[in-house]
Amino acid sequence: MPLWLAVVLLLLAAAGIVLSCRYLGKCPAARALCIVGCALIALACAVYIGLTLLFVDAVQNRPPTV
Repeated sequence: MPLWLAVVLLLLAAAGIVLSCRYLGKCPAARALCIVGCALIALACAVYIGLTLLFVDAVQNRPPTV
């Protein structure tokens, strides 16, 4: 997955949490399910973005080979 797609999915998941709180106020079960689903997607994207940045930094700053 490209990094830009992970960022877009992270933003969409955050927007999904906000919108589910706003528009699913009458059905607490559906609201909780949407919040948990969006939070899991956001967590997975945040981990992916963090690991990608960590690995890119490791490749750019690797020690010199002998």
